[in-house]
Amino acid sequence: MTALESSKARQQKDSANLVLSFALAAAGVLILPVGDAIAKYLGTIDYHVFQIAWGRWMSHLVLLTPIVLWRFGPYRLRPEQVKLQILRALLLTTATVSYFFALRTIPIADAAAILFFAPLVVTALSGLLLGEKVGMRRWMAVIIGFFGMLLIVRPDPAEFDWGAGFALIATISFAFYFLLTRKTAGRTPPLITLWFMGVVGAIAITPLAVPVWRAPDLDGWLWMTAIGAVMAVGHLFIIRALDHLEASVVAPLPYLELITATVIGYFWFGDFPGLLTWIGCAIVIGAGLFVITRERKAARGPT
Repeated sequence: MTALESSKARQQKDSANLVLSFALAAAGVLILPVGDAIAKYLGTIDYHVFQIAWGRWMSHLVLLTPIVLWRFGPYRLRPEQVKLQILRALLLTTATVSYFFALRTIPIADAAAILFFAPLVVTALSGLLLGEKVGMRRWMAVIIGFFGMLLIVRPDPAEFDWGAGFALIATISFAFYFLLTRKTAGRTPPLITLWFMGVVGAIAITPLAVPVWRAPDLDGWLWMTAIGAVMAVGHLFIIRALDHLEASVVAPLPYLELITATVIGYFWFGDFPGLLTWIGCAIVIGAGLFVITRERKAARGPT
């Protein structure tokens, strides 16, 4: 094989890896709402949110432990910046529990749409708390996205919707989780970070699950195991994709969750977003994509 042929073969292989990685990232994002749907279903058959969250984190931990032991061995499992990693995992656990509470009363697509506001909250907090420079255009996108989020939530002073309230708590928790992710990025292999989140989540949620524990039947155990399996596989796909893709390429993909959330919500629970929710989604997603675009440009120079 000549040098030119070898170069072309490498380019074709790299191109195939990029296509596969993008497909894996998209698949990971698309299957995550399946776990949310299972959590919502378990809530409809009277399992408490704390027990559902316990099943989510415990099965996540059990499934990932053999993988990280095989990949890294038992002596490399302690992450760097362990205190920040614990706080980060607790924030994600709070977001998970809040989100599962939200799913008890609002459709999956509505909850997912509210969660889309998290990247805009991250933008606002990075300017206010971290001193990062946020240009006027990105501030305007945050404000516009906020009004889009209000169209989704549609707060009624006469009758507060606790489901929407819990979804907002999940959104804020996710935003702080993302901020800590920025501070811990690059210090610990992503797979170990993902496994460690399961350790902290399982430990944190167990004392809350014990008082409300209901002995699951076989179906209950299978469904709770499925939540952790779906979430773990989804995140593993995304982590694998990031081996070949820049984070900025993957950043817009979470908005694909709305597709799965809408389809599952309609066929499993008979829910379909109304017109105002779709308009709000379009505004929030548009604002989020604008912020992502501006942050890419900011990484190359002032905005």
